[in-house]
Amino acid sequence: MSQLMQWSKFPDLAIYCCDVNEFRLRFRSNDNATIDFCYQYHFAATDVGLNASPECTGEVHLLTGVIGLSDLIMGLISSNAHASFNVRVWPKINLHLSTESWINEEKIKSIILNSFDDGQDRTFYGNNYFFPKSLNDIDVFNINGRVWGTHAIGDFESENCFYTELTEHLIIMVDFDASSCWPNDAPPPADIKSHVMGFFLDYLNHFDIILRDSVPEEQLPPLGFYPSRRDEKEIDAEGKTIESRSEAYASESLLKW
Repeated sequence: MSQLMQWSKFPDLAIYCCDVNEFRLRFRSNDNATIDFCYQYHFAATDVGLNASPECTGEVHLLTGVIGLSDLIMGLISSNAHASFNVRVWPKINLHLSTESWINEEKIKSIILNSFDDGQDRTFYGNNYFFPKSLNDIDVFNINGRVWGTHAIGDFESENCFYTELTEHLIIMVDFDASSCWPNDAPPPADIKSHVMGFFLDYLNHFDIILRDSVPEEQLPPLGFYPSRRDEKEIDAEGKTIESRSEAYASESLLKW
């Protein structure tokens, strides 16, 4: 694995920025993250649910990356202290989520829990597979005024899924997998899981979801994928590169967010 950028150095990380409906989204990643080079999505209602124009239906995978958590985990130097993560936009209907507004903690927990009551037999995944079975298996966090629901899932709780409501019909979902930080034959120790949870929340604390009409156009972070070296590119309406930008512009326009 290539050397990972440390999670704590957010200003130095690569930036991915896209539009989804009336929102501009901006989040950080490693330079060699897997990204979708389409930077503008519009989900519209159809007879069969929601469609993301022009070609995509269902969920949209925006970004998949890996970032180092820390060289020091619970007092021990560890080369495995990293987390992979995946950022997606989902129509609620695809996840069996109610279109009710996420107005309070109990409602959010109930909506997420009910999405697992879909008739699927999850015993098929094996005895070690974990998924939410009660409201106590779901937590809710308020991060920068935005509410996120979260729960563990997978073999021995290998992943943590975070959801936040974007619109009446859409959610953003961020999946983290830091299971390399503990043995893979048992659930994560509570102290280490609590430690890495702090990194997950810190990442979401630097996750920007901006209503485009709420700020002047010139103050919005520009669309595109910008590696940590800040070789920025101008993106046209079709998501194509049209010219390079200077590092001075990057410092003024991107890093102030």
